[in-house]
Amino acid sequence: MLLKKQTVWLLTMLSLIIVLSVYYITAPGGTDDLAYLEAGKKSGKDATVSGVANDDMFTALRLERDEVRDEMSADYVAVAGSEDASAEVQAEAWAKMTELQSLTMKEATLETLIKSMGFKDALVSTMNNEIKVIVKADKLSKKDVVEIMNLANEHLGKSKTVAVEYHAAK
Repeated sequence: MLLKKQTVWLLTMLSLIIVLSVYYITAPGGTDDLAYLEAGKKSGKDATVSGVANDDMFTALRLERDEVRDEMSADYVAVAGSEDASAEVQAEAWAKMTELQSLTMKEATLETLIKSMGFKDALVSTMNNEIKVIVKADKLSKKDVVEIMNLANEHLGKSKTVAVEYHAAK
């Protein structure tokens, strides 16, 4: 069976993502230290702030997030356009694709709002019931962490756990 160029390209990109993921997981200065605020909590007393010292992290995480989303979207389009799938399954696939696009737009909006707070860069990624926010800054106060968490809850839902960390700007 011959593979199309697009399929080969996709497999190459996925392989690259896997290699980069393994590298960032095993690299020193990983993402072990996060600030968590449970859903519904308004206080930042127990929030901890962490720094990560890898400049390529934003690029790699964006690439990984976008590749996963592109793959999910392609799967939904394939199911929605399939003649073998029932109308109910097709409608569900379209709904999930629309929900994924909406989530991506909300994350982009939140990233812009966080940058407008004075941070050099921001990355927001939502997986399952966790929102991970990474900002590029020299330091991150507990007040900033609480403000970011409140923005995340406001734009992406209060039922999710929010993790905030910062990447030291150079």
